[in-house]
Parts: sequence; C-alpha cells; structure tokens
Amino acid sequence: MPFRAPSHLTNPLRRFARRLVENGTPEVAAPLPLPDSIAGEPWFSVGKAVEGLGGERVDGWCLEEWPGLALRARFSACWRDAQGRLWNVLPGGEAIAFLPDPKRRYEGVPLAEQLHALERDELLEDYLWLSRELSKPQMDDERREVRESMRQRLESWLELGGRGDKPCPCNSGKRYRNCCSKRVREN
Repeated sequence: MPFRAPSHLTNPLRRFARRLVENGTPEVAAPLPLPDSIAGEPWFSVGKAVEGLGGERVDGWCLEEWPGLALRARFSACWRDAQGRLWNVLPGGEAIAFLPDPKRRYEGVPLAEQLHALERDELLEDYLWLSRELSKPQMDDERREVRESMRQRLESWLELGGRGDKPCPCNSGKRYRNCCSKRVREN
C-alpha cells in the first residue's frame, strides 16, 4: 500500500486534521508494542494496555500520507499513559501521527476511512473514489472484486507516475481522462 506514516506533520496534514476534528491537533504516538497486542486489533490491544498498566484508551484517527498525492485517516485507538504520553501499542508498531477525536468512540461499528487528494487529477480522484466505494459494506462480491481489481490497477499506474492528462496505460493512444476514466464509475 502506498500510504505510510508521515515523516513530519506538514501543513496539508494539519489542515486535513482540522477538517476531521474541529480544532484537532495531531500528536505523535511513539511505538510501544506489548506482548498481548494483536496486529489489526487496536481496541483489544489498547484495552489490554489499560487493564495491565492503567492510563486510558484514546480513540481517533491514524493519519497517513501518500507523498505528494493524498492523505488518509483510519479510525483507530492509542494508549495514553498516566503521564499523558500517547503510545502505539500494536505489534511491529512505528511512530504514527494520531489525531484524538473526543466526539467519536468505537462501539463495534467501524468508521469509514477518510481520504483527501493533494492535487486535482482524474486518475487520483478515480483511485480515491474506488477506495471509498470499497469501504462501504453493502456491495455484492462480484462488484467488489471488479472494483478492487480496478483500484489495484490505478494504484500501480499512480506509483509509476501516471496522471489523468497522460496517455492511458491501456495503450489506447487516448489520454486517461478520455479513456479508462469513463469506465471506472460504470462498474
């Protein structure tokens, strides 16, 4: 996946954070993988940390970037110790940009990830649209498989430097926006 933890808190990332949470300020959650932690299960892992070490669970948004292209926020949880420091307790963890969201709390129903393009481009916008569509649970398996395949293809084109105003990677000779872009939202 092209998204990763940002190397520093940029101005676009800060603006994105303020859009997600009114007056939100991202914090850096340092890595502290705990033995009872389970990858991909932040609420279980943070619950174990609170149970064993005290402190509190903080629900919020894990902020990631695709350098120069897009920003993503995934709803997650971190552990805040008694001294007020924020920790990423997941195994294999790394320091992450985390935006606490005091108005939202995970109650068993996942929140859709939030995506934001850093530039206007048809190829990038189609990729982000497909990502949003795939996060919706009410989609039949056949449609999900077709859209996931398209999303993966667009992701690889973006990684190779593809853009909407460049020739389409399908080798039709047309620009992407006049070729495959039209088919993306039809499926």
